[in-house]
Amino acid sequence: MKEKMSNWIKDNEYLFLVILVLIFILIRLPGTGLPLHQDEYKWPMIVNPANASETSIPHPPLSQYIYKTAGQLVGFNENFRFVPLFFGSINLVLLYFLIRMMLGRKEALIASIIWIFSYFSVLASLMVDTDGQIMPFFFLLALLSYYKLYYFPDDKKYFWAGLLIISLISGFFIKVSFFLAIAAIIADFLWSKKHMLSKKLLLKYSLIFISSIGGLAVLLFLATFVFPFFNLSSSFEYWKHFFVLDRGWFQTLIQCIKAILYSSPLLILIPFLGSKNNFSKARLFLFFIFFSFIFYVVLFDFSIGALDRYLQLLVLPLTVISTIVISSIFDGDKRRFREFFYLGLLVSFVLILLQSLPHYVPPLHPKADWIDRVMSLRWNFVYPFSGGSGPLGFYVSFLFIALSWLITAGLVLLARFKSDYKKLILVLIIPIAFTYNFVFIEEYLIGHWNGHAPKLLYDAILYIKNNPEIKMVTAYNDNGGNEIQQIGKYRKRLYIDPKFDDALKVDNLNKYKEHYFVLSIPKLQKDTVYEKYFNSCKIIYEETDKKMSATIYDCGEAPFLEI
Repeated sequence: MKEKMSNWIKDNEYLFLVILVLIFILIRLPGTGLPLHQDEYKWPMIVNPANASETSIPHPPLSQYIYKTAGQLVGFNENFRFVPLFFGSINLVLLYFLIRMMLGRKEALIASIIWIFSYFSVLASLMVDTDGQIMPFFFLLALLSYYKLYYFPDDKKYFWAGLLIISLISGFFIKVSFFLAIAAIIADFLWSKKHMLSKKLLLKYSLIFISSIGGLAVLLFLATFVFPFFNLSSSFEYWKHFFVLDRGWFQTLIQCIKAILYSSPLLILIPFLGSKNNFSKARLFLFFIFFSFIFYVVLFDFSIGALDRYLQLLVLPLTVISTIVISSIFDGDKRRFREFFYLGLLVSFVLILLQSLPHYVPPLHPKADWIDRVMSLRWNFVYPFSGGSGPLGFYVSFLFIALSWLITAGLVLLARFKSDYKKLILVLIIPIAFTYNFVFIEEYLIGHWNGHAPKLLYDAILYIKNNPEIKMVTAYNDNGGNEIQQIGKYRKRLYIDPKFDDALKVDNLNKYKEHYFVLSIPKLQKDTVYEKYFNSCKIIYEETDKKMSATIYDCGEAPFLEI
C-alpha cells in the first residue's frame, strides 16, 4: 500500500502538488476575513492611491509596490490578507521543489506538511506585512538558484545565475534585513571553499562582496527616481529607532519567547534529535538562524518594534532542519512502532481536554503576576497572544502549552541518551507536536475554547455604526481601530502600557468624555485609572464569548478624574 502510494505521487506529482496547495489554502481561508490590526491596517491606508497619502512604508520600495499593485486586484481593506496568502501558496511550491532537489520526494512531502500545518506558517501567510511570506518568496527563489547553480549544476547555469542575482536584489528591495539571507548564502559558499581559500582568492571574493554592497546602495538611491513614493531619508530615520543603547531586554525576551511558542515543539525541539550529519546538510539555514539572532537580538533593539513578526522568517529554515532530522531518523530505522503513535494520540487527547479545566484570565500587566503563576505551578490560566502587528488577539491555555513543551522536551532528552529509541520517541512526539499547532490554529481562526475576538468585534462595530448617538469612539488597545475608522467614528486608541504616565492617561480621559470600546483581549488591568473611569461610565452594550468580552461605555456624564 505504501509503495503504491509512493508510485502514485511520483506519477502524478503535479496533481499531488495542487492538492497540497489546496489544503494549504483551505486551512487558511477562514482567516482571510480576520480584522486588520494596528500595524496591519496601515498598509492598505498607505498604499491606497485614493488616500493621496504622503506617507510611505519605511522600507525599500518593492514591498510597497507589490501591495499597491495587489490592492488594485483584491481591494484595499477586507481582502488584503489574500496577498500574503498568495505568496504563501507559491512558497509551498518553491519549498517542495527545493527540498526535492536537495533531499528527495519523501523529504519534500514532509517539508510541505510542516509548512501547511505549522501555526507560525499559518500566521505568516495571513499577516499583512513582508517578513512572513514576501521575503521568504525571494529567499526561496535565491536558494533554488544557488543550489541549482552550485550543488546541482545543469546546462542552464546562466539562467540560474541571472535568477539568483535578480532574487537577491529584489529581496533587498523588499527590506534591508534581507541582507541576512544574502549573508547566509555567502557564508555557505565560503564555508564550502574553506579548504581551497588562498589569500588571493579571499581578496577576490572580498572585492566582489564590497562591490556588490556598493552596487546595492547605488540601486537603492536610483530607486527614488523609479518609485516616486519611496523616500530614502525617511527609511534612514526609521532605522535610527533601533540604534538604542538603553535596551529593552525584558521585552526582547518576551517577544522571543512568543516567537518560540508560535514555532511550536515541532520546529524547535525536534531538531535536537538530529546528528552532526543532519546539521551539515542544513548548514546554510543554520547560518541564517545565527545571523538572525545576532541582527535581531544582539545588534539592534527590536523590542520597540514587533520582533515576533520579524522572526516569522525563521519558519523556513526551521522547517528545512526539522524535515532533515525527521527524514534521517525514519530512514535509519525500518522498525514500526504503530502503538507508540497511538500513545501519542492519547497524550494529545488528554492535553486537549485539559483546556476544559477552569482557567484564570490574567491582565497583560503586571508581568510579575504571570511569572508568579508560572513559578508557583498555577498553570491553569490563559495566555493572550496579540501584538502591535496583529493578530487581533486570542487565548491559549498555558497549562496546555507548558505540558506540551515539557513532555516533548523530556522525550527529546530521553532520545539523546537512548539513541536506539529515537524513532520510537519521534513517532510518539509527532502527534503531540501537530496537536499543539492544531490548537493554536483553531484558537486563532475559530476560538472554540476561549472565545473568538473577531466575532465580538464585528457585532460591536455593527452596533456602533447603527447607533446615531455614538459620534466618536476611543478604542482600547486599538482593537477595532480599523473598523471604527471605516465607519467614520474613530477618535483615537487607548494606551494600556504602564510606560505611559497616569497623568497623561487621565488628561486624555477627561478631554474625551464620550464613547469607549473595550474588547478585552488582553484583559484590562485592575486598579488602574481606566478601571476607575469606566466604573463611573454607563454600559450601553456588552457581549461575552467564553473568556472574552466586548463592552461599549458611554462616558459623557462621567465625573472628572484626578490623580
